[in-house]
Amino acid sequence: MSTEDRTETRIDALLSAVAALEESGASDDALCALRQEVEWLAGRYRRLDRNLHKLSRVSDRMQSQILELNDKLRKASITDPLTGLANRRGAADALSTQTRAALDHGTGFCVALLDIDHFKAVNDTHGHDVGDEVLEEVSARLTSSLRDNDMIARWGGEEFLVMLRDTSIADAALLIEGFLEALRERPVMTAAGPLKITVSGGLSPHDVTDDDFDHTILKADRALYAAKDGGRDQWRFAED
Repeated sequence: MSTEDRTETRIDALLSAVAALEESGASDDALCALRQEVEWLAGRYRRLDRNLHKLSRVSDRMQSQILELNDKLRKASITDPLTGLANRRGAADALSTQTRAALDHGTGFCVALLDIDHFKAVNDTHGHDVGDEVLEEVSARLTSSLRDNDMIARWGGEEFLVMLRDTSIADAALLIEGFLEALRERPVMTAAGPLKITVSGGLSPHDVTDDDFDHTILKADRALYAAKDGGRDQWRFAED
């Protein structure tokens, strides 16, 4: 039994005792003593009730803070801290969802893998801080070049994955070519000065009957390496 329940039980018992004494003609002193104890218990009950309300409010605040913290932790677990893009885990979650939609509704999508050319030379020559500046700027330009419903992720190191939703391979090609062209036309401004940065890419449509997006990524990756082997600063279609 809780403290609150015990207090209520005792108050009820005392009230019954007071009523019985009044009926039996008990002395005023006895009735006064009982009334004082009842009043003391009633005061204690009211204080307890106020404390319970305070605890309830504290509990509600703590619950809200826990939910907020869990949401922040979830977002942090799927977000790249440098660029603010989805990380590999976040990209995999989005690809899994899109793959199920493709199976259920025949909704097509394309995947592009993009890799910054000669990025190791940037780090070796100018340092990792400048390398981070390049990653942030390429991320920002990639985001501004694509549509709101496209998903962009830092897939690893200097490599980015783009999922182009509800897009034909022809439209996807125009988007990727537009990004590469815009990047090569304007240097990236860094603490080391303006740097000419280019990107190579591989593009693959997803087979809507395939329940494994890894196959699509593998084809895009092969196309990316073909672009690298072909001289960089270009993109290639995936070959079946």
